[in-house]
Amino acid sequence: MKMLFFPSIEDINEILAKRIDDLSEIQMVVSEIVNSVRKNGDESLQKWINKFEKYPVPIKDLKVKEEEFMKIDIPNDFEKSLKGFIKRVENFHKIQLEESRFIFSENGSFLGFKIQPIKNVGIYVPSGKAPYFSSLVMCAVPAIIAGVERIAVVTPPDSNGNISPLILKTCSELGIDEVYKVGGAHSIAALAYGTETIVKVDKIVGPGNIYVALAKKMVFGDCGIDSVAGPSEIVIIADESSKTEHIAADLLSQAEHDEKAMSILITTSKQVLNEVILEVKKQLEELPVENCKVAETSIANHGVAILTENFDKAIEISNLIAPEHLEIVTKEPFELLSKIRNAGSIFIGALSSEPIGDYGIGPNHVLPTLGNARFSSGLSVSDFLKKMYLTSISKDELDKIGEELIQLAKYEGLKAHALAIEKRLRG
Repeated sequence: MKMLFFPSIEDINEILAKRIDDLSEIQMVVSEIVNSVRKNGDESLQKWINKFEKYPVPIKDLKVKEEEFMKIDIPNDFEKSLKGFIKRVENFHKIQLEESRFIFSENGSFLGFKIQPIKNVGIYVPSGKAPYFSSLVMCAVPAIIAGVERIAVVTPPDSNGNISPLILKTCSELGIDEVYKVGGAHSIAALAYGTETIVKVDKIVGPGNIYVALAKKMVFGDCGIDSVAGPSEIVIIADESSKTEHIAADLLSQAEHDEKAMSILITTSKQVLNEVILEVKKQLEELPVENCKVAETSIANHGVAILTENFDKAIEISNLIAPEHLEIVTKEPFELLSKIRNAGSIFIGALSSEPIGDYGIGPNHVLPTLGNARFSSGLSVSDFLKKMYLTSISKDELDKIGEELIQLAKYEGLKAHALAIEKRLRG
């Protein structure tokens, strides 16, 4: 874990720049995959399934059948926990629901906007290192609340050609029955452009690996997307009041996601910094071998412990990073909250560990990464809604402002615009 004492803004920018790999070779592969599926449908989809999937599922068996849902075998305690998880996420996201609004201007024109849900949505559910049923819940619940008519799920099969029963049970609980045994960039292309087997969608949401992220970026414009998500990241602002074993555990909770995940501690206490570094090494040894290997690589390459002179500097650094997750673990955490400008999700106080957010206290865990929290937000009900603006101008309104509109159109040199208004005004 790298240590930085009183770093400059240039030092932080250098750390952030190192996270961005040369993606040109991967981009070329993704471009070939997406274009071939767009042009050739199922034929190309099968080709890439055979090349990349753990099990090459035939096109005819791609969609999960009803009897496969009937055979789901999961522990009873999972079902109970899942229901509670879904309920908490529903309760939080219901407050985000927007309604159509209408007004009459002082001259009697009818104005407003109509809220309309997106009709078809595709959800990508990662299932490589683990079956991320939690991400499925986070994507599907706000879509369902918004009123999305059709939800199609794509997720990679295991080495036997099966979908995790945890994912299938989650789909069943959410009322989703359109599930396909396919992942990777080729599944994104299939959702975006459609094939003989998979009907295209209007928007694709959900996290995935770099191939999935670049494929989503490529299809954007032909199909809506939530974001181009990168590896997970966390920043923790802590002082001497914090428990270092908790800080270390939270840093590792992100590091175990991915070798490229970024875990950063920012503290005003040198003692806390040193103790956290020691605690991270200790807790790595307590993890299972596979988790330890991933987390250790992440911490070694992208873990940073930063000592700052005061909280203002700590917040300045955090806002520059614009992390996916931010924990404020200080004696008076709410005093710092007003100064935070950039973060995907903020966890306030010693008890508010980031993994609590992953498993459904309420707010969504599909969040902007790689500094995108500077200009974007976590997934919400609004991502599945559209606003259609409405205008019905009254005669009084047209008589009052018509000449003004004509002049404005002429100033832009748009004489046909002016004429279209003038014909109504003179008529």
